[in-house]
Amino acid sequence: MKIRTLPILTCLLVLMTAACSENDKLDEFHDWQSRNDAYMDSIADYVNAHYTDRGISQYNAVEGDMFRILSYRLDPAVTEREVSDYVYCRVLKKGDGTVSPAFTDEVLIDYRCRLIPTEEHPDGFVADQSFKTDTFDPSTNIPASFKVSELVNGMATAIPAMKEGDIWRIYIPYRLGYNKTERSSIPAYSTLVFDVRLAEIPEQN
Repeated sequence: MKIRTLPILTCLLVLMTAACSENDKLDEFHDWQSRNDAYMDSIADYVNAHYTDRGISQYNAVEGDMFRILSYRLDPAVTEREVSDYVYCRVLKKGDGTVSPAFTDEVLIDYRCRLIPTEEHPDGFVADQSFKTDTFDPSTNIPASFKVSELVNGMATAIPAMKEGDIWRIYIPYRLGYNKTERSSIPAYSTLVFDVRLAEIPEQN
């Protein structure tokens, strides 16, 4: 009597392929908290090594400069600080605006939010965006409307330091983002890397 092995082998191959795919996904976020901590440490070390002695802040930075801003929720009088107490910002483009939004204001922003680079996503997985094109083009993108106070801590810290037309890259430690909470396509303990253009501060009602 002949033994029919083909269906069994096919099932095994399907199961192995599914398991490999699942393992690949798990591997991408393996040891995610410590990798995100290490990534933010590297950003902080770079800013501290290259910029702090120049006294750069959001008020006098030029294109290419980096600086850090203390979380709005923390007391600036406290001197003992951790990397995760700050957001780290790079000026990609200076705008022509002269006004910054208040914490209670509504703003119109163009943005792309990425996670830290991984082997599968070397530029960082795009977790959320308002961009309609791969590269930012104001003529084809419609800004999204938010109240500054309703944004995650890191964004609510950085946006009030921007001027209309500014484009910044904002590095947000997970403690100033979604922290230990998984949110949609964003795993827990995720650093958020935002490219943000402050398009407009509408007249507030």
